[in-house]
Amino acid sequence: MTTRGWYKERTLTTVDTVGREVSVTTGLTRDPEGRLVAAIAISDGPTAIYRYAGDVGEDTELVLNATDTVKELRRLASMGPTI
Repeated sequence: MTTRGWYKERTLTTVDTVGREVSVTTGLTRDPEGRLVAAIAISDGPTAIYRYAGDVGEDTELVLNATDTVKELRRLASMGPTI
């Protein structure tokens, strides 16, 4: 079931930093100019575009940043409570 009217919408439930449930939705939608875009939204918050149809390359800066953040989390978690 789609809640935002997007194409290929995927929603998962997680928690925010204070423990409240939030939904994170990714999918395809249209920007104000009608271009097909990949977007992400958290609960009823705003939508952020992270890729336009026709972009070159496999990964976008948002996806790369998220990947790097998870790698950093893993690295720091293995060091123990030093930060």
